[in-house]
Amino acid sequence: MHPQLKGGSIIRREEKIHHNQVQNPPSAAYGLSIIGGVLALLGGLLLIIVGAVAGVFTFGFGFEVIDGLGIWITICSLVVIIAASKLKSDPFEHSKWGAIILVFSLIGSWSLLNFIGGILALVYKPIPVGAQLQYGQPQQFGPPPQQAYKQPPAKVCPQCARIVQAKERFCPNCGKHID
Repeated sequence: MHPQLKGGSIIRREEKIHHNQVQNPPSAAYGLSIIGGVLALLGGLLLIIVGAVAGVFTFGFGFEVIDGLGIWITICSLVVIIAASKLKSDPFEHSKWGAIILVFSLIGSWSLLNFIGGILALVYKPIPVGAQLQYGQPQQFGPPPQQAYKQPPAKVCPQCARIVQAKERFCPNCGKHID
């Protein structure tokens, strides 16, 4: 079969792109995770630099922990940034990437932004391109529609010619019995 045909063994680039596109991209989860990852990365690099400079002045005594902590934060931040990028490129795998972002924000980067981004990625519900949005029954605002008021038929008093309601048995004006 020709590779450009739909049943071919090679997936066309347009089909793959269409497969991963959604109507509602995970922008908040992606943005928070990227910003938190970059800030934590900068903090980790700063710890490495501070540990290295302090280690030079103290001949390397006691600042290995700061360097190690800086390296750990840097590695975890890089994992969060990569997972956020993967979340944006493949939003249907949001559970996997959200869990990775959440775990590495807890064990390494300690960034509240990453934590929130991971939770948002986990609860994200992708809607594929071309899918109909599923809405419930439309809500009506205000009171329910009223039926038109129908006035009961009226009677005419045979004695005084006054209009009397249909439920009245006697004319309220003259007292004559009305049938």
